[in-house]
Amino acid sequence: MGDRQLEMTFENKHGWPLIHWHIEPCSKCSLRCPRCSRQEVPEGLVNNDLPLEWFKDNFTGRLLTDVRKLTFCGDDGDPIYAKDLLKILAWFRENNQNVQFVIVTNGSYKTKSWWEELDSILSEKDHIHFSLDGWDQESNNIYRVNCDWESIMLGVETLKDTKAFKTWAAIAFKFNEDKIDHMRDMAKQLNFDSFQLTLSTKFNKNYPSYPENDPLQPSDRYIATGRFTRTATPLSEKTWVDNCLDIFTKKFHSIESEHKSIIPLCMIGNKGLYINAKGEFKPCCWTGLRYQHNDKIFDYINFKENLTKVLDNPAWSTLFNDFGAVRECSEKCSVQRWSLEHATNW
Repeated sequence: MGDRQLEMTFENKHGWPLIHWHIEPCSKCSLRCPRCSRQEVPEGLVNNDLPLEWFKDNFTGRLLTDVRKLTFCGDDGDPIYAKDLLKILAWFRENNQNVQFVIVTNGSYKTKSWWEELDSILSEKDHIHFSLDGWDQESNNIYRVNCDWESIMLGVETLKDTKAFKTWAAIAFKFNEDKIDHMRDMAKQLNFDSFQLTLSTKFNKNYPSYPENDPLQPSDRYIATGRFTRTATPLSEKTWVDNCLDIFTKKFHSIESEHKSIIPLCMIGNKGLYINAKGEFKPCCWTGLRYQHNDKIFDYINFKENLTKVLDNPAWSTLFNDFGAVRECSEKCSVQRWSLEHATNW
């Protein structure tokens, strides 16, 4: 059997492809973004940190050698504050030269030497997102509360000539909607390769739990109509190719041509099988959120077992036969909102 076939059949007993993992290496963050789960659900938040040894114990065999992509981004935490992040990245790359890293960060409070060590590990396969919604300390601090613009720019400057692909990732808010062109121009001047703009739904227009005169709510053209909308503008000649895109595109078209429904509609695994900072596996980061409606959904799974055993637990099939039981799935990834773009864009 050729390598290509091996990659296509690298799935567990439930048919979940095991080539992309979305990992929250820690639940720590220096910021207080008002619509982050850290602020919205402070109850029960504990600052956890996954050590290198956890990865060595759980990513064994083909889980280590055949993984194509690792996305480091958390529901609660920012990956750059994980104590062992650099060691974890170096260990994966040492044992799998083909693995691709995606790192999503606010970029604050790291030293030049830390960024230099990160740069020594990164390759042309990798992608780092700097989540920046402003253009200086004052503006970025409106949503990215407690950010440090000076240290963010230190990281950006240190990675100016990195082999990795760099994206300035902004969310549209009331305070920045008239400055989007300015931020895009800044991103180009700072040697970013792409400017990504996300339109969110988390405003009073869609959720009455937010203030009636929502200070963050932009004009309607900057509010998503579905789950969210992302557009990316290239800023350099450098390109980035998702290591998993070909497999998920092929799988999507195969299912579409056979007129089969997709349950779950996200095609579990394409966004990255999720591991939170406690080392608990969840089908995706949405189902891992600490909101009340996610409580006890997975109580019958023993998360203390080895990762391979957790993945093969027969209870997962039972759960997803009753798809509506998982609110995050039925609301965010319903068939009316699902598309190939939704399934394959990070």
